[in-house]
Amino acid sequence: MIKLEIEKEQEGSKVTQCVAASLPELQKLNLKKMIKTGDIKLNGCRIKKDFEVEDGDIIEVYVPVEYERFPLLDVVYEDKNILVVNKQPGTVVTCTAATPNAPELMSMVINYMKDGNEYSEESGCIPFMCFKLDIYTGGLVMFAKNAEYFEAIREAIRQRRIKRVFRAIVKGCPEYERGQFQHFYVKDDKDNYRVAKTKLRGSVPIYTRYQVVESNGIYSIIDIEPVTQYLNQERAHMEAAGFPILGDNLYGDMKANKKLGIKYQALWATTISFDTGVNNMLEYLNGKMIQTEDIDFPLVNFD
Repeated sequence: MIKLEIEKEQEGSKVTQCVAASLPELQKLNLKKMIKTGDIKLNGCRIKKDFEVEDGDIIEVYVPVEYERFPLLDVVYEDKNILVVNKQPGTVVTCTAATPNAPELMSMVINYMKDGNEYSEESGCIPFMCFKLDIYTGGLVMFAKNAEYFEAIREAIRQRRIKRVFRAIVKGCPEYERGQFQHFYVKDDKDNYRVAKTKLRGSVPIYTRYQVVESNGIYSIIDIEPVTQYLNQERAHMEAAGFPILGDNLYGDMKANKKLGIKYQALWATTISFDTGVNNMLEYLNGKMIQTEDIDFPLVNFD
């Protein structure tokens, strides 16, 4: 439950207007329906209609769990050119036809920039997504605040000067504490990306580094660096190497996931590091490492 206290300048506004203004990520929900079902209350009481509010009123909002857990944007790093936020599982970066009603990170970032008076379509100051994360993968997502820096970041990623590290819980444990897997990346007949151990027609070589953090022999916590950074590389490559990520029902072990009751993959983008060099737009980020320790993994007993 989220409590909103009405201020003097909001007096005379409707309940739904105040909720939408204070919690823009809830705008896709039917707020009037939430009033009728008792999920929005005014001063501790259920209301029948969308009343006008007064100074000092308290609105209580009982929102769906995926919104309630993470109702506000979790900003990990920000400067005048980029924004890095910690995305939670269940939040999409941008909505698609398959996820029309999911909480959307891009909308949150747009509203965040508007609140800071940084958003301007006329001057090109709008957010651009630099990395993709699946709806059920959590972790750091970077946005450029304008097209110029987006192009610079995209080129640095292409040159492998910006790197990401993921933390994951996998089934099994690699033989060595640290190492690198090398296989081939190819699209299958169902348009899903898969990893093959031998070169196939249309495949490209991929490289993924890993380091074991903790293991009980059955499950392991590992750090994964997808060197070549293809879509879903970290998930597909770990499965191909024999260490599927827990909770991953596309590339992982569905039987193990069901047995453990895991609802989303135990995969989190924890680190973005910059090796951008000098004499370029991203020089000020050279050597910088952005990290989060706020990881919401499914519980697995390592004792």
